[in-house]
Amino acid sequence: MHKHLLAAAVAAFALSSATSFAADAAKAAPAAPKPAAAAPAPAHPELATLDFFVGTWSCTGKAFASPMGPEHETTATVHATKSVGDMWIHVNYDENKTAANKTPYHVGVYMGYDAGAKKFVQGCVDGFGGYCTQSSPGWNGDTLVFEGTANGSGQPMGVRDTFIKKGAKELVHAGEMQGDNKQWAQTDKETCKRK
Repeated sequence: MHKHLLAAAVAAFALSSATSFAADAAKAAPAAPKPAAAAPAPAHPELATLDFFVGTWSCTGKAFASPMGPEHETTATVHATKSVGDMWIHVNYDENKTAANKTPYHVGVYMGYDAGAKKFVQGCVDGFGGYCTQSSPGWNGDTLVFEGTANGSGQPMGVRDTFIKKGAKELVHAGEMQGDNKQWAQTDKETCKRK
């Protein structure tokens, strides 16, 4: 038993000496400099091609008859701005409630660029609880097409959004969805003018 007591005393002495030495060394050593904060990543140059959308737009158009409702005229305001460290374009599309459009459509969209996949990406959420993910190879002349999948009704469906520039202050948007038969059907079409 004394052996164990002696071994414990030696261990305690060694431990207290090591602890004291470490504490003295910490007092004597200067504090290491803090690493500099990482600079934010620059926006991908490709993202600048989406700057066309930045601003406020006034849109008029039509929602075509679909499982979501009868055909009707639409008016909307679109506001797009650079967001999240200028790495995304954030777009809000807000239809106006009218006698013809009793349940206006509201959607928030983020457009960006995936440098690894070398494609443009888009995610959206809407006022009906739906959401989408889409991608695009980029502008082909004055036309930009995003295609992907929308969800919200429990059944994923193909969706496509086509934007056509009609000059510096005007664009046409056409939305499409893919039915069970895999055929594309136009859901809406709007002409938007920059305010």
